[in-house]
Amino acid sequence: MASSLSDVVDFSNATTLHTVNMSNVTKLTASNFLMWNHQVKALLAGYGLAGYLDGSVVAPASTVTTNGATTVNPEYTLWERQDQLIYSSLLGAISVEVQPILSQTSTSVGIWTLLSSTYARPSWGHIKQLREQIHTWKKGSRSVDEYVQGFVNRFDQLALLGKPYEHEEQVDYILA
Repeated sequence: MASSLSDVVDFSNATTLHTVNMSNVTKLTASNFLMWNHQVKALLAGYGLAGYLDGSVVAPASTVTTNGATTVNPEYTLWERQDQLIYSSLLGAISVEVQPILSQTSTSVGIWTLLSSTYARPSWGHIKQLREQIHTWKKGSRSVDEYVQGFVNRFDQLALLGKPYEHEEQVDYILA
């Protein structure tokens, strides 16, 4: 069946796709998920695109049937293009060392779900390990900044896992 000009959707006029520039986002490593998570969520919320991460923006049907003819759904095409722009931006904001775990993902929600389950999983062993690292963390030859940042990273990871130390406890550890 031949298409008439009225059947063609011009995406440049119908809707705007957002290119997400994550060049100012700190690259995700195995130890900075909490802050990376906050940066990415805030950036995408600012664009009105956070739903692509949490799955609340659901992919529409890939095809539509009108008068017995099945065609590509323009809403799906638009959703897929936007999702792939976000997907690409996310990959660019993830360190090369972390990227291999994402080889089976193909959508931005897939990346987000996998990273959250990998780095924000509250296992008792992980919590215990972080607490032990806090107990044994020493200044040694580290600069004051490195020493304090070592504590802050671990405190933040515990908070992400739902097991935060009280502020006063954090200060006690740092000053000890």
